[in-house]
Amino acid sequence: MQKRYLPIALLTVVLAAVAAVGYLLPEPREATPRRVLLDNAGGPVVFQHADHAFQLKIPCQKCHHESPVQRENVQRCESCHGIAVNAAFKKNHIVAFNDNAACATCHHYELGPKKWGHKKHQEDYGLDCRECHHKNTEIEPEPQNCADCHESGAPTSKKAEEGTPPNLADAVHARCLTCHEEMFAAKARGCAQCHSQKAVRDILPEEGLVRLNPMFTNCAVCHGLPAEKLIPGRMDAYHTLCMGCHEKEKKGPYGKEQCAQCHTSK
Repeated sequence: MQKRYLPIALLTVVLAAVAAVGYLLPEPREATPRRVLLDNAGGPVVFQHADHAFQLKIPCQKCHHESPVQRENVQRCESCHGIAVNAAFKKNHIVAFNDNAACATCHHYELGPKKWGHKKHQEDYGLDCRECHHKNTEIEPEPQNCADCHESGAPTSKKAEEGTPPNLADAVHARCLTCHEEMFAAKARGCAQCHSQKAVRDILPEEGLVRLNPMFTNCAVCHGLPAEKLIPGRMDAYHTLCMGCHEKEKKGPYGKEQCAQCHTSK
């Protein structure tokens, strides 16, 4: 190579390196990103955020659960997917999210009591009081209000310990289960048959964090599974969302044999 071409060659290499770095690096968090680099063991993915958000006019809520349109209030996917739901997360996550809509993503409903029909069970179904109240008169000489002995608390599904009364929810559920197995078999879907439901998203205040009922902040109260079993990891979340949308639209990659269309080489 002639010496006069050496500066041009060096400049070309530098410009190519700068262009490659600029293309692969994600945008600053405070800006609306044009591209997002998703690091992955199967090869990094450069997600064209601008193409999806602006050219295809996909609203923020399509990918970011419950998020308002304003960019500053949209949560990053890794804020929830792939995190460890441990004591530190439970303590700090309330202040980590910057809008109330994020609460409704995980905390869907609050359950309220429902008039279950004491008279109906007694007169229409012909049930004796002792069918629900303790038959052992040493425990309960006369049928009385369950809350007189059972303290309020969220359902735990734990077996009662001898000598220790279960909380009110566990005690009532245990009695109801003897006749209404089908309701409990439906798990979360069966709750509405006895409980009124209040959607958290409908009670969110415009400012300040929503005050959730602590009885229902544990996912397992309704779902029967802890949060770490319900929140998919980053890879599963991205695959389900991205591939599901592409498959529905019948456009772009969505089959397992098309990985290379999203993942670059390692």
